[in-house]
Amino acid sequence: MIERFSLTAEKSMIEQMFQLERLEPSPVSRFKAAPTQTVSIVMNDRFDRRTMQNARWGLFPFWAKDSVNADYQTIASKPYMERMLRRQRCILPCSGFYGQKQFGQEKAPRAMHTVVPNQPLLAVPGVFDCWRNAEGKEVRAFTMITAATAGAMSVWQPRIPVMLDEEGIEDWLNPSITEFSALRKHLEAMDSHLMRSYPVTNAVHNDTYDAPDCILEVRPDFA
Repeated sequence: MIERFSLTAEKSMIEQMFQLERLEPSPVSRFKAAPTQTVSIVMNDRFDRRTMQNARWGLFPFWAKDSVNADYQTIASKPYMERMLRRQRCILPCSGFYGQKQFGQEKAPRAMHTVVPNQPLLAVPGVFDCWRNAEGKEVRAFTMITAATAGAMSVWQPRIPVMLDEEGIEDWLNPSITEFSALRKHLEAMDSHLMRSYPVTNAVHNDTYDAPDCILEVRPDFA
């Protein structure tokens, strides 16, 4: 399961990559975000304008299997997910994601940060739900779509977020596409040889820790 990600790309890059028509509020940059926290997603508003909004990472109920991550191979088979796949698709902008790997001299698994070289901004597909709380305020929550890892990384990182290319971004956010069959082609896992994973501080396991050193490479045997 993916339970941590980073977003360090510039605001201008996010606006350009996703061709945003509205940017309210500004993107929430994070060195490390965790489930139940508020992050930024790209979505279509009620006028089908491409916009960025805040959303809680994790659908309700939080303990449900698909709350934080949803498997692209089974997501369409679940009625409550099928509803969101038709009209409530979103994209999570991120710069990298976290996992963990065991190193020889360390007692505990070492946190790992995975990025795509020369791609400071990635587009992870997701679906969101929206409702009004007791105070009448609109609330959003989302889950990211993941796939089984392809390649050598699968030994220690069994799943990765799906990453959309330019065509995938356009189709995923196209409100006229309502059939999942037309989107499935965009949801294959990126091969692990195209990514780079490196060890970072284990402080990223702390939900409340969010600092620049989260994305800095360390020497695992001496960290």
